[in-house]
Amino acid sequence: MRIGLHQRAERQRGTPGTTPVRQDTALAELHRTAGNAALSRLLAPAAPRERESAPDERESVHLQRIATHEGGSYDAQDRPGERGPFFVAQGPAPRVAMGGGGEPRDIRERLRYELAEVGPADAPLRVADDGTLAVHGVAEPKEFYAVQAVVDSANEALRAVGSTVELVAGGRSIGVGAHRLLRVRPSVVRDATDKSQLGPFVSLLRSTCISVACSLIGSEHAKRAQAVLGGGDGNFLLTPNSDSDARANRLADAVAGDTASTLDVDGAVAAADGAHTPGPDLGRRYGEATRDGGRDATEQRLGINKYASPGPGDGFAIFSMLAQDGLDHSVAPAAERGEDVWGYHFAAVVARSLDGTCQVTLENYARNEFDAKARSELYEVLLQRANASRGWFAQLKPLLESDDQHAFKAKFDEVLAALVSDPEVRKKRGMPRLQLQQDFEDHTCRSWFFRVYGGGPGESFHEQQAASGYFNNPMTLRVARPQPGMNSAAQ
Repeated sequence: MRIGLHQRAERQRGTPGTTPVRQDTALAELHRTAGNAALSRLLAPAAPRERESAPDERESVHLQRIATHEGGSYDAQDRPGERGPFFVAQGPAPRVAMGGGGEPRDIRERLRYELAEVGPADAPLRVADDGTLAVHGVAEPKEFYAVQAVVDSANEALRAVGSTVELVAGGRSIGVGAHRLLRVRPSVVRDATDKSQLGPFVSLLRSTCISVACSLIGSEHAKRAQAVLGGGDGNFLLTPNSDSDARANRLADAVAGDTASTLDVDGAVAAADGAHTPGPDLGRRYGEATRDGGRDATEQRLGINKYASPGPGDGFAIFSMLAQDGLDHSVAPAAERGEDVWGYHFAAVVARSLDGTCQVTLENYARNEFDAKARSELYEVLLQRANASRGWFAQLKPLLESDDQHAFKAKFDEVLAALVSDPEVRKKRGMPRLQLQQDFEDHTCRSWFFRVYGGGPGESFHEQQAASGYFNNPMTLRVARPQPGMNSAAQ
């Protein structure tokens, strides 16, 4: 979930990105969503690499785990029986588009995140070190490719936690190195409806980041997850409000104060579950303490930040620790991130490379900002058509010359009701406009995307999200389905 400092509510812009210079170029969008380090790796010429000899656990975090394979550099020849697109690109912002069928019935102009097929020649891949999975190197990929063993092990883990999804492989395949990888997409298996399974991409039934992640890790509550510390020996409940979580804040306070590097898992859990109020200016203290590896040993011991490494069925949660001056003190010099600072973001892990070094997340986010902006554009399109008596509006009485967009919105229900023939939509005042809104909200539930994270420099979830510019003084935790009977008392 992303929170602007000026608006404490679920917002839209999906995955994080660079500091708030909002350019609408493909590179800027990739920068916003993949982070600085990921962007530089994706754009740098890179040939497929020989796999390193098996490292020990202490070395693994220092090795590159994700390689870039440029479009056209891998085998994507058509094979008998295979069909459908190799890749689909999802537009970065909604557009006014002509609808057709479905809801709202008879209303043709709608808001859509446009989809476009992309051929393998134009599709770079981010490939796991062992070659067993690959993700399209764009901002919000709608599929990933993997060997069947990756899919099978992922589904076993997802079923074990009672996830709402499973992975389905097939339709297309590509050859990357020594492996033949299958196209993988999600399918809803729990809480599914006939409507959720329709369309080119399944509806995850929710769009906000925490609600999606909680359903994918099997939580029975849309905003409740269990933080997991160390190797799983310590845990505490997370129940974030609109912009933060009190237990996460108390843990950050304990990490900031651990100057002697003595904080262990039990102490961290006790601090998180305690009743104390963090000391003054938590964000600044925590950011400066963790900057440049200042609490690296503590982070490794607790399994937080770049050391958080969930498997399928678990997930990531990253929280901003806000400083009094509004700056990000985890970098030097302290950085101004602008208004679009996220309070937190959750992402569920749904697959992992066979060697365990790369994770694939399935994510979404509340898209309210884009909704409002695009809805205003949609109203303007409808207003212009009404004034010109074109299309639908040829049958209507002309609007008053003095009617601006605001006045048109006030008449919106009546205008649409005159055009809609479906009695279920027409019979209730306000229903046409609600149908249009519900249609877009359902569409955003289908606007999920995959992302790949690794264990090399700059590749972890924490590092990519921190580099995005959407978090101040961030802390990343591994999260899982809450254990039965976990305390959910007020924080």
